Amino acid sequence: MNEERARRAPMSWRTRPILVLLLSASAGCGQSPQTDARSPADQVAFMERTRCIADAAADEKALAPILDGAALQGVQPLYSTTESGKSGIGVELRGAVVKVAALQGVTDVWLDRALECHGAKATLGHVRAAENDPFWLPDSTVDIDVRSAKDGFDVAVTGHSSADARQVLARASAFANRAVPSGELLR
Repeated sequence: MNEERARRAPMSWRTRPILVLLLSASAGCGQSPQTDARSPADQVAFMERTRCIADAAADEKALAPILDGAALQGVQPLYSTTESGKSGIGVELRGAVVKVAALQGVTDVWLDRALECHGAKATLGHVRAAENDPFWLPDSTVDIDVRSAKDGFDVAVTGHSSADARQVLARASAFANRAVPSGELLR
């Protein structure tokens, strides 16, 4: 009788968290994250549906000084450092930092979302983007991280591979050279 009662007795407060932890850990085993299985087009379509406002023309108009190069202050390569056991510290190109001037009424949070939406819409063909626009790639996706700087914004545009990073930097450099043909913005 004691064995039967023990089998039917509710879990103690001590064993319940362990069971929940084990069940949640085993539920995720063998599954890859959904974002890894999606194509770049699927990723940008999801971005457009979930983060972008319906009035893309308003965002594009507000972004015009950045997209036409008028607010451009400079372009720099973006590197990350990695540690490895044998060779010490390695440096890897990740993309570019596009420095833009402050614009009235624009915050870093708004600019981050607006540039991500611009890239998504350009990839999907919903807006026309310049050939060397550094805020999107035709066959891939980029990550955009905007940080407020002393006199404007630093827009980090990161590729997902070494080839993407090189393409982002090449596009950003061409963008800067188009905006200021003397190339004085490249530092």
